[in-house]
Amino acid sequence: MGKKNFDNWVQSMQFSIPSLFEKESELARTVRKAGYDCEKWGSSYKTHIDGEDLFFFWEFLNGKWVAVFGKYDSRQHIERFIANVNRAAGKQMFDVSTLQQNELKTGSAALPATNTTAAMLPQAFPTNFRDGELLFKTLKEFGINPVRNGSVITCKIENSHLTFRQSGDHPFQVEIHNEPDLRKIFQYLSDIDDDYKRCLQEVVYKKLKARAEERNMTIESEEVMEDNSIVLTLNIGS
Repeated sequence: MGKKNFDNWVQSMQFSIPSLFEKESELARTVRKAGYDCEKWGSSYKTHIDGEDLFFFWEFLNGKWVAVFGKYDSRQHIERFIANVNRAAGKQMFDVSTLQQNELKTGSAALPATNTTAAMLPQAFPTNFRDGELLFKTLKEFGINPVRNGSVITCKIENSHLTFRQSGDHPFQVEIHNEPDLRKIFQYLSDIDDDYKRCLQEVVYKKLKARAEERNMTIESEEVMEDNSIVLTLNIGS
């Protein structure tokens, strides 16, 4: 998908509510006092506001911590979260005008299922997948029973239908049908992407070992790095 395209897509699906929090310690302490988690996530923080299903990220922008929500996240849960944090802090900590502006842009965001436009229209996004056989294998191992028809692969995740299409040697595009909460589907696609990379690494690893054996090279050592890449040291002989 590429970082630029991904960032543009993410931004189109999000809206931000600025807060008055300036220090990490103050943010984490107040959010936890309000009854929510505040988990370190790289340079950001992650907070769940409805079990494991609904969460958002905090980003540090222009000296303040900003809550970044999905455009179709439940307004009811967001408002409850804001009220609880304000109560824990003892003062107003958010600029709620952003929430009101988002409601005007998207219509009622109280329940994702009510947004029939988002639920009915398919949306297509680029992917990193190039090898159809490997993609099909990855989806099958992921447990979502893909069906293949030529270069088109279809599968179902919960109530959503995904269609992967490839044109020539270009990477697959994925069309997402009947999904009001695209962020949840992106989580699935992110997991599939990780599995695809793992399968690709396994294929490359086996091919490299086979070629080394064909050329009478011996493997002196194998080391798995922190990012799960594998470093092979080959003895090429004299």
